Amino acid sequence: MFAMKVLALAVLLATSAEARPVKIERNSKALEFTYEWSAEAAAVPALDRRFRTEAAKAYRGALGISAEEQKIAREQKRDYNPQFYSKQWSTAGQSRGLLSLQYQLGAFTGGAHPNTSYGALLWDRRLVRQIDVGALFLRQDAFPGLTRIAYCKALNDERRKRRQGEELSGEFGQCPRYADLAISPVDKDKDGRFDEVAFVASPYTAGPYAEGEYELVLPVTRQLIAAIKPVYRASFEAQRQ
Repeated sequence: MFAMKVLALAVLLATSAEARPVKIERNSKALEFTYEWSAEAAAVPALDRRFRTEAAKAYRGALGISAEEQKIAREQKRDYNPQFYSKQWSTAGQSRGLLSLQYQLGAFTGGAHPNTSYGALLWDRRLVRQIDVGALFLRQDAFPGLTRIAYCKALNDERRKRRQGEELSGEFGQCPRYADLAISPVDKDKDGRFDEVAFVASPYTAGPYAEGEYELVLPVTRQLIAAIKPVYRASFEAQRQ
């Protein structure tokens, strides 16, 4: 059984190695545009097609915003500040059954500062489609039930460090909903099994813009694996403590 798993992983890695990262650039004096994804994502035909379609749509949207901003700048007789759009998909880890991706999106469309956001995508190779992290578990409430307390504590600890003891009320004092976070399994030791879960809160999600993003990780535990559906358990391993 172990030999079969090693062989399957070797085939998977070889397939990914044959693919190449993709980077689409469309630069002009008015707009710098970049959209890229990893070799592991490019090796999945459905994902490769999806990202090419999204890149084309994003470029048309960014170009339209840029043209409108140039028009307004001319009407107001002021300088036009060149805009940019940059989205990068990276691989957080992969197993025989799953591919975990993370993205960082940076954009400037005028205003006081650029904006940055983060996201995640979990691809089920067997189902040939994207799934939610919660779909990995036997019960819908299992994932938050096993991680919520630990995540919120880690977030508050990090907030206290950044805020030097200052307390903020309102939404920046609360623990964000999981739906507002980029959550992705991570293969830290690159052995084909996920041993961490990353939680990324984009700026304005867990704190003011000046605090930046909050990226926290929790270890995969035996309790977490026990709550995962049998079909996905081989993709995870308890992190060595």
